[in-house]
Amino acid sequence: MKTRILITVMLFLLGFVSVGSMDAVQQASTEKSIKVCVTPETRNLAETWVTGYNKINQDVTIDLNQISLAEFKEEINTENSVGIIMQRPDVALLSKSMWHLTIGRDVIVAVIHEKNPFAETLASEGVSVKDLSELAGNQGPKTWETILSNGSNQSISIVIEDGPEIKIAIAKFLDVDPTTISFTEKNTAEDFLSAVRNDIYSVGFCHLTTIIDPTNHDFIQGVKLLPLDKNNNRHIDYNENFYTNPEQLVRSVWIGKYPRALVYNIYAIAPAFPENKELNDFLNWVTTSGQEAVEQNGYTELVYSEKQSNLEKLTPASLFAENESGGTTRSSVLFWVIMIVLIAGLLFAVVLYSRRTRQAKAPLVNKVNRIKLLNNEALNFPKGLYFDKSHTWVFMEKGGQVRLGIDDFISNVTGNYTRVILKSPGEKVKRMEPVVTLIRKGKQIFLNSPVSGTIKEINESLVDDPSTINNAPYGDGWLYKVEPSNWLREIQFFKMGESYREWINLEFNRLKDFLACSLNIKNMEEGKLAFQEGGELVLHPLKELDPKVWEDFQNYFINTADMY
Repeated sequence: MKTRILITVMLFLLGFVSVGSMDAVQQASTEKSIKVCVTPETRNLAETWVTGYNKINQDVTIDLNQISLAEFKEEINTENSVGIIMQRPDVALLSKSMWHLTIGRDVIVAVIHEKNPFAETLASEGVSVKDLSELAGNQGPKTWETILSNGSNQSISIVIEDGPEIKIAIAKFLDVDPTTISFTEKNTAEDFLSAVRNDIYSVGFCHLTTIIDPTNHDFIQGVKLLPLDKNNNRHIDYNENFYTNPEQLVRSVWIGKYPRALVYNIYAIAPAFPENKELNDFLNWVTTSGQEAVEQNGYTELVYSEKQSNLEKLTPASLFAENESGGTTRSSVLFWVIMIVLIAGLLFAVVLYSRRTRQAKAPLVNKVNRIKLLNNEALNFPKGLYFDKSHTWVFMEKGGQVRLGIDDFISNVTGNYTRVILKSPGEKVKRMEPVVTLIRKGKQIFLNSPVSGTIKEINESLVDDPSTINNAPYGDGWLYKVEPSNWLREIQFFKMGESYREWINLEFNRLKDFLACSLNIKNMEEGKLAFQEGGELVLHPLKELDPKVWEDFQNYFINTADMY
């Protein structure tokens, strides 16, 4: 009853606010215009974006200007202006102090004929940068003996798709003078594909989009990717094995596994975070619906996780209404400040009352251990809970439903979550199939369900505050209530209390091995991985690490966990 009264009062005040602020809104500037500056190579893409956005936002005027790279700093100097540029591998971004957002990219790939006689060996060994460099710079006969340990004296023809960006990328990647590279250049994508398809011994370099079938988003027939051995050990290691399908390759580009010299990022740049509403809305559209234009113009779209990360970076700004002279009136500012304070107070009261109510009913615990080092002794595994190798827990309630959450281990490894993706009530779940996606600033992992059954209720409060999972994993941070369908069998896979703590000891050893093997020297030099004396881990070791490490953590730690 108290909650209903509070909500009613709050709605009344919101209505009052909307009526009282009509004058302020009417005083706001009716001008909705933004300025987009482009270089010649991004003009066609930008024009496609502008045309598409204006079809659904006819009240926004977009001024498109083509300028030189040297003019960018001078031209994009207002809050409603943005630049769209393509960063070449050999050119640094205009200024590290400028705000920028990746909105697309051009990826250069090496390809071979799908029936190449050495395809199996190449899939296992790949081709090293050293061997490719020697091959490309060789002015004499080029043979497969140059790049394969068991190759032959069969000649190789090097073909590239026409385009200055491809030549520059290859030269940068191979660390050679572009004028010394010997290759056959084809003017069109069709000519390039014909050349590779007609010669089973050829090696080609082209845009990734050239070899993707737009109907099924898979590689076209006749060609396949040539795996690149980045560390020159004549073996495609697990962190180099991402050439099976386009989706796998594009994700590897985003998380930094693919050679950066072969990637041209397309950026939106501005002097500072785009607080202008029209500009912010335009960039939100570009990073979501506008991604169709990226592929249409021959470039590579952002992956799903990258789009989500961009949306978090583009949090809409709160804009005060301005008067005709462009200044904010004191009365409107005071009015909004008072209203915001009142509403915040009411919301706090509602949340506090609701939380106390839930705490009174919850059979679990909300106590949080404040720890600095991550070890077994610092973690909490309450008695009465069943734990699973998926790092989840379940609790059988009186009515026969089971409450489900994640354990203290995972929540302390990753850092606070900024978003959580839950299934919906009524959905069926199966043991060892994905049940929740945990996201921190665009980086994500998913955990499998410990039980099979039907979801009856979700913890909706996690949508607004995902970090509750970290702060109270066994209390307010629960995920679902599930009606189990195979409880008696699946309960045999669980551990409880000290038995689970003993297993977690083994997980700590696996975690240390994983971090030691997965992180490169640069990460260690920057202190991203912090082992204390005695081999202890600091809290949240994955918190600031690259998406690549999160992906490897999913594949080579979470997915390989086993209790037996």
